[in-house]
Amino acid sequence: MAYPANPGIDEGMFGWIAAAISFAPVVDSATLAQWGREALDQIRANYLVSGQNLYTDRNVLPGQPSQPAFTWGVGVMLSALNAASRWDPKLKPLLREYADGTRVYWNSIGPVPGYDVLPCPKPVDRYYDDNAWMVMALVEASDTLKDRKYLQWAQETLAYVLSGEDDKLGGGIYWRESDKNGKNCCANGPSVAAMLAVYGRTKDAALLDHAEKLYSWTKEHFQDPEDHLFWDGESLSGHVEKYKWSYNTGLMLRSASELARITRKQSYADDASEIASSSVKHWFVPETGALNDEGKFAHLLMDAWTIFKRDLPDQASLLPDLSKPLADLHAVGRTESGFYGGRWGRKDDPKEASFELIDQASAVRALYEVALSERK
Repeated sequence: MAYPANPGIDEGMFGWIAAAISFAPVVDSATLAQWGREALDQIRANYLVSGQNLYTDRNVLPGQPSQPAFTWGVGVMLSALNAASRWDPKLKPLLREYADGTRVYWNSIGPVPGYDVLPCPKPVDRYYDDNAWMVMALVEASDTLKDRKYLQWAQETLAYVLSGEDDKLGGGIYWRESDKNGKNCCANGPSVAAMLAVYGRTKDAALLDHAEKLYSWTKEHFQDPEDHLFWDGESLSGHVEKYKWSYNTGLMLRSASELARITRKQSYADDASEIASSSVKHWFVPETGALNDEGKFAHLLMDAWTIFKRDLPDQASLLPDLSKPLADLHAVGRTESGFYGGRWGRKDDPKEASFELIDQASAVRALYEVALSERK
């Protein structure tokens, strides 16, 4: 579906981007997928908990046992296996094993059950944003594996996410069940996307209406009117934390793009074009091709860029070639031992020996997702 060009966007202002990005290499989809498989094999060799179908939070070093991954990393790893399995169906058993294995994180204690930060049984410590990531990953798993069990799990998880909403600050969802001092973009943007993911499979009109309302609330409270990017959070006293992480903008770009496709409302298409253009200007480094943020945030902006290109193809020229940040990541952000550092576009300490699962899984997800979007 195509939309008319946004008259509010001066595409000429992005000419310098198009000229500069030619210095970064373009990598074909097969190479991206090969890099993704190498990183996935590295994860399997260094993070897998034998006999449990779980992964550790950090690579296992001699004499230094690592606990299971936190739920945020679980969601990213599940999304990485989703993308890998869509590229190579022979990997689907790994996806199913992990999706099933992660049920040990499900904490059935009320008032509404949800995924806990670490495997249960344990005292409740649940995050609404962690659960939103799990909703999206489980919906993808349901599609990839053609098993509606995972969609049911996603719907149950979404019920937990939405239980974090109240009318303080006029609406919005909290970040953490035990911390009700403010609301964050990192919980609300993903919650919109999670509702849209479930709506896409159930066609529940109430979910679409709820997603549109939460999108509007999030835009009103967190979007910088000057550059269209998104701030981090707002306390109940009204103080706004204005730091900008790429994933906050990325999830709202994803949601705007999907709402444009679903509703055909031009306002969402205009939002998406403005956000996409500003995100390129803010985080993309044209001289090197790097995406300048931590990988656990940056890969979600990459996801959003692929969705923007899919849903608004006539606006795709606002983005760089999506292989370029990944070519830079592979060249600069990968150690000689094959691990990816925490920040894209920067080499880590060469003596570093311990690396987080979430950073490896973020690279796998981005590599495969862009490969899939570019596969002929």
